[in-house]
Amino acid sequence: MKPLAPILGLALALAGCSQLDQAFAPPPPSALSQPIQAAEIDWSRKSGANTVSGIATMKAGDTTHTCGGQAANLVPDSAYARARMTAIFGNDTRGTRASAQGPVKFDRDDPLYVSTLRRTTCDASGSFSFPRVPDGVWYVTTSVKWDGPGDRAEGGSMMKRVDVRGGKLVKVTLP
Repeated sequence: MKPLAPILGLALALAGCSQLDQAFAPPPPSALSQPIQAAEIDWSRKSGANTVSGIATMKAGDTTHTCGGQAANLVPDSAYARARMTAIFGNDTRGTRASAQGPVKFDRDDPLYVSTLRRTTCDASGSFSFPRVPDGVWYVTTSVKWDGPGDRAEGGSMMKRVDVRGGKLVKVTLP
């Protein structure tokens, strides 16, 4: 019975690794292969009375790194955007993906996804702002990256889902 225990332990460990790999794998291509329907995101092309402002930082030891110089994006909610955020961050609410994990590869970006995202650049302090945002649910994304030991990429990408309504200023802190 004893020789069976190590074999059984190894089998369970390998099964656990397989499930872990599946948890961080991108969704099946079919989840992202359905085109966005224009009616699903037409609202996002309008000008609105809201502002989404935020800051993105990450600490490494005593040093605080910012998204300075990186793009900050505001992505309108859609089934495609939810599937994409889940593929990258493991959920569609809030998340961080370490640079060490590498980027998630997509076959192609839906043209409506690309044309409706709003983009700005983070300032040196890690602040960004999107004025004139219409009411709706949006994803705020950006990256905080720096060179670590041996020029290894450190930091990562981050996302937060926000509900913007009523001519408000919505403040976002990432991660």
